[in-house]
Amino acid sequence: MNETSVPRTRRTGITLAVVGLVVAAIFALFRYWPSEPAAPAPEAAPPAAAEPAGSQPPRVLALESLPGDPELKSLMAERKDQFNVDESLDIIARSDEEVHIGEHVVSMRELQEQIKLRQGDIAEQPLGADGQPLPGKLEMFGIYVVQSGDNLWNIHFRLLQDYFRHQGVQIAPRADEPRDGGMSSGVGKLLKFSENIVHIYNLKEKQFSADLNLIEPRSKIVVYNMTHVFSLLDQIDYRNIDRIQFDGDTLWLPSS
Repeated sequence: MNETSVPRTRRTGITLAVVGLVVAAIFALFRYWPSEPAAPAPEAAPPAAAEPAGSQPPRVLALESLPGDPELKSLMAERKDQFNVDESLDIIARSDEEVHIGEHVVSMRELQEQIKLRQGDIAEQPLGADGQPLPGKLEMFGIYVVQSGDNLWNIHFRLLQDYFRHQGVQIAPRADEPRDGGMSSGVGKLLKFSENIVHIYNLKEKQFSADLNLIEPRSKIVVYNMTHVFSLLDQIDYRNIDRIQFDGDTLWLPSS
């Protein structure tokens, strides 16, 4: 039998070709073999919501804490001194603060808006870039908590006495009573007019009271807009108080 021999160089070429085919097959196998689906990449957490401007909580003025809180006592003394009053008001709050009276919380901003709406004004509050009310646009409100035995006339009278005492004037306890002949005194006319610029707020019902004569102890407060009330009082020369005229709507002050 004749054997056919293959030259060495040819056998080497064949071997290299076979090896090349095997490598190519292995490469193709790994490249195209179906693989396990890749686990989905975890979703990026949504960015934290930016805290809205103006979300800083308002300062809280707790009436019950006043006797034992030196910082609050100092603040109230400073504000009362600014308006020349003392014991006739329990607290003076800014329109960006909250007042806590027992279990009741009074937002002064909400109270301010309600007062403006009651008076037919636009309830607006200019804000700065930080969302907070502009300092020059804040309003101050004096609050007196109604006590047992109070009536609106006497509450106003005590405020008037308090104010003029700081001016060096002592108002007699009966100065609000009518003069001989039944004519109202200047103090009486001023007190009657004050009913038009005061607000009675029911803490339980969270609304203003229409009947100013029904004031319940510890459940109602008397609210004064300090700017409005004291800009009026600052114009009064007590020596001429009996020259004041009041027609039921308008208060006429003597020019000198």
